[in-house]
Parts: sequence; C-alpha cells; structure tokens
Amino acid sequence: MSEHLFTAFRNGNGPTQYEEQHTPVTADVLLSGLVYCTLLLMLAGVVVLPGIRGKKRLYCAVRGFLTIYVGATIVIAIFGQEWAVSTIHTQTRYRAGTDQSIEADVGVKIGLQSINITLKGTPENQLNEQINYNERFAWTPSWSQGRNYYSPFSGQINQEFRDGQYRGLPYPILWIAEYFTIDAENIRWGRSYRMSGYYAYIMMWSAFPTWIIANILLFMVINYAAYFMILTGVWLLLANFLYIIIRWGSELNIPFDDGVLVFRYGWSFWIAFSTGWLCLVYGCTVLVCNKYWPEKTAEFFDDYDRRGRKGDHKKMASSWTLNGYQVQRSNTAIVMETFNGNSMTGNGNISESDKSHCQYNPPQSEPMQRSIPDPDDIQET
Repeated sequence: MSEHLFTAFRNGNGPTQYEEQHTPVTADVLLSGLVYCTLLLMLAGVVVLPGIRGKKRLYCAVRGFLTIYVGATIVIAIFGQEWAVSTIHTQTRYRAGTDQSIEADVGVKIGLQSINITLKGTPENQLNEQINYNERFAWTPSWSQGRNYYSPFSGQINQEFRDGQYRGLPYPILWIAEYFTIDAENIRWGRSYRMSGYYAYIMMWSAFPTWIIANILLFMVINYAAYFMILTGVWLLLANFLYIIIRWGSELNIPFDDGVLVFRYGWSFWIAFSTGWLCLVYGCTVLVCNKYWPEKTAEFFDDYDRRGRKGDHKKMASSWTLNGYQVQRSNTAIVMETFNGNSMTGNGNISESDKSHCQYNPPQSEPMQRSIPDPDDIQET
C-alpha cells in the first residue's frame, strides 16, 4: 500500500510532474510594493498625530504628508510603466501563419526602462484557450542600442523580441514589439523612446537625493531647504522636458485592421510634471514666508533653535555691557552706565544707532588747581 502511495502521480521512477500553468501578470509587483510602502508610511503618520497637541498637529501633518508624497511620486514615476500609453479594441489574427482571428483589447504602456504590451480577449476564453497576455520588453540593464537584427550583439529589446518569437507569442504582441526593434532610415522609434527614457531616468534620480537633502535642511537652515526643494522641482520638470524633446522622427502610430494605436502621455508623466511644479511652489513659498514672517515660519517647521534665541534675547535685553558701558533698558528709556558710575540716557531700542542719539553727561569734577611759583622766588643756580 505504501509503495503505491509513493509512486502515485509519478512518471516512472522520476519526480512528480505537473503540467505548466500559464497565468497572466495582473499587477506590477514592484509598483504595487512602492504604493504599499507609501500608504504604510502615511498610516504611521496618522497613528502618531493624536499624540501631538494644538496647532503643531496640523503643522506636522502637512509637513509629513507633503514630504512623503513628493518622495513617493519620484520613485513611483521612475518605475511607473505609463509615460506613454495607447489602447485599442480590435479584431486581429491570433497566431502568425494562421487565419484564426480573435476579438481583444490591445494595450501598450511605455515606461522609462521598458515596454509593456497586453492582449486580453473579449471574452477571455476563445479558440479553446484563455487569452490574457502581459509581456515586457526592456532596454535595461545595458541601455545600449546594439547591432541591428537579432544577433547576440543586438540590444536587449531585440534579443527579448527574438525570444518571444521562439516562445510563440501571439501575433499582435510581436507586431507591436517589432516597431521598437527596427533601427534604420526614419524608423527609429525604439532608439527614440530609449534615449528619451534614459535621460529622463537620470533627471528623476537626480531629484531624489536633492529631496532627501531638502528634508534634512528643514531642521537646520530653512532657506537652504527651500533652495533644494526648488532644485528638486527643476530636476522633475527637466525630466519631462527631455522626455518630450529628445524623441525625433514621425509620431508612432501602429495600425490594425480596424483601428490605429495612437500614443498619449500617461499618468507617470503627469505625476512627475505636477510634482515638479508642487516642489517649485513649495520652495518659493517657504522662501517668501521666511523672509517676511520668520517667526511664524520657524514655528511651522519647529525651529526651536531660532525661537530659543529669540527668547534668550528678550531675557537678556534688560541689562548687558555694550562698548564699555553697562546697558539697562526700561519701558521708556535706555540707561548706559560706566563702571565708574557715569551715565548716558536716550530713548529707543538697543542698537548701534542708539549710541549716536544718546547724550553723554560727563562727571562734574572741580577744575584742577595748579600753583605757579613767583619768578622772584626762583633762585639762580
């Protein structure tokens, strides 16, 4: 009995064999993880907020959520797959070399590092199988164009396209991917999107460390933090600008039997664009507020050092030494006394200009008495 139980579902004396299960990719795991981490940080901030009293609770919430939002959108836009998108509902051939056709939704999502092509049947079960594909063709990690065609020295996307042909991917997916593998004459859409994505990728990663530095400087020098936040916005907007202008040649339009795939900018592009302007406005607002309302700005950012210096100044303002004088301040006048008891008084605040307005009263001393001998009393020697 135990022998039969051990050999059940086995082919000969080998291990148990299971049929291959083809399951579609329904979500971007990396992007989902980034969104999850962002929501987790925001949830942690919400949990902490009840322990903060008064107006500080609102200030802390605004600062925290704004900081998390900017950092999260930078990373999500880098790994997001929708800088350029297009979808179409069409009836198309399913496999190359056959006349069998299917009705499906075809979608293309172009990111900074790769291209995603989806094919989903409507309905999914057609031709006795489930039609739900999601294939990715990447430029990374090499970012190089490589040689033409499909040799070992070709680019990454060309090699993945050849591998897709060997695996027998559906015809619509191969038809779209082939547009990004050709690099000749004016047909250079793959090179165009690869280079624009490459330079935008650099600008996006340049924004990330400046965002970190800006958050550190918020607890040290508020003006410098504002400058770095403005620089973060400049990097993000520069990424959008380069992604637009580096592409050249004719617009990419992929025709099908009953429609054309026309590309437009996706949410990854627009979230980077809006966050760039948000950083610019945020940085400029902090600069203006710190110039005209420094104490309110220090209170908003919990700058205890500046507020502490202000309090110490008020405490010490009643008496101190200035240029050899003992300075005392009352509600109506300033009294400056030397260590010998001489006094000088004047009205106004303690400043360098106060010295010029003060009146100095020298001590009243008797004129010096000096006796001059009579010339007749001088004896010649």
